[in-house]
Amino acid sequence: MMKKSAWFLLASSLILFCLATVTASAQTRVVKKGAKYDTIIVKRGPKPAKKPTAKATPKPAVKQELVLPTPEFINQPYYYNNEGNRLIKLENASAILVTKKKSLGLKGAKQVLSMDDPSSKIRFVSKKDFVFFIKTSGDVIDLTSYIKLYQFIPADQKREVTISSKEGIVINKEEEKSKLVAFSVKMISKDNYMIQFAQTFEAGEYGFVWVKNMEQKEFTVFAFGIDWKSSD
Repeated sequence: MMKKSAWFLLASSLILFCLATVTASAQTRVVKKGAKYDTIIVKRGPKPAKKPTAKATPKPAVKQELVLPTPEFINQPYYYNNEGNRLIKLENASAILVTKKKSLGLKGAKQVLSMDDPSSKIRFVSKKDFVFFIKTSGDVIDLTSYIKLYQFIPADQKREVTISSKEGIVINKEEEKSKLVAFSVKMISKDNYMIQFAQTFEAGEYGFVWVKNMEQKEFTVFAFGIDWKSSD
């Protein structure tokens, strides 16, 4: 009986020790839990309206200065086309200075510049705002003294202009007179000039003539013609 009791006590002690160990282990166990996050709800107001993007102010276009053309050859008038900013060369014709007696001298005599063809191949249709450019060699002081613009008269398949006339005993009132056209000259650059007119042009035949030396018998004429516009 003593032995059984001893074994019983030993077994009970072992059982109690095991239970105590398990309980202690359960009490000291660390249970790892996942990270804890707090959810914060923030109430947001309406989104502010986007400010309109400021449009870049366009820079004003830089107006380029118009560069006027220069005649290729000196002492030759060129018609200036302002729409294309270009120069148009005139007809280069030769005219002969002849003396004509009227009615065997009874009606006097006249000096006439005469050139071939009754009309020029270079023609314009506008009667006003005519501008010509001319370039000189630099030794011309007053262009209006050296160059003249005449309105020529078609006659006998030629173009003629009376340079001078001397009346005779009988005055011929029916004679068609040539016309000298007045103009002004403005310098636009060194040796480059603009020829302008205050009056409008009639339809007809015209020509610039250098009259610096009237002792010559042959002259160069820079000719052109003007036609009426269909609306005129």
